[in-house]
Amino acid sequence: MEKTSWRWQFEQLQQQFGEWIEVKLRSDDRDLQVDILPPWLGALLVRLTWLILAGLLIWFGYHIIYPYLRALVAKYRQPKSTIDLFPVKTYTVVELLDRSQAFQRGGDYTQASRWLYLAMLQRLNDANLIPHQISRTDREYVQLLRTIPILNVGEILVSIHEQLHFGDRQLAIKDFDRCQQAYQQIESNLLIIDN
Repeated sequence: MEKTSWRWQFEQLQQQFGEWIEVKLRSDDRDLQVDILPPWLGALLVRLTWLILAGLLIWFGYHIIYPYLRALVAKYRQPKSTIDLFPVKTYTVVELLDRSQAFQRGGDYTQASRWLYLAMLQRLNDANLIPHQISRTDREYVQLLRTIPILNVGEILVSIHEQLHFGDRQLAIKDFDRCQQAYQQIESNLLIIDN
């Protein structure tokens, strides 16, 4: 073992302390050569002394340091709302449609359909028909769309979104055209409802 390691130094300190205790516990009467304690009891007392010192150190550490550590751990374990963790930028329907058209012009029909899907959800939220909920799934949106007969065409957008989200494929232009027609039909039906 290396003679400069902390473990070696600790063992040396422990040995020196043990020897000091043994010297103190022995009789000063060297002529009689009688030890007050047998050697095994001296070693036991040394170990007990170290154990007591370690216990006191732990006790002081617990009562002095632990309250600060507990407060620090509680601060980092404090649950944050999902809104704080994932801030969501809200877009207007016009902004969502503009993004969809930009991707469409670039030939990325997959992204164009995703933004069209988001535009539909925002439009339904704005019309107070199907309010936003972060936890809502595509299947739940389909069920809600089925409760409003004039909006059931929105199922096309939801099903294509679901296929794109859980599958690894690119959307063809004919499928995007179906999405666009479904959105336009929803928009025209909502204009009728609004009037």
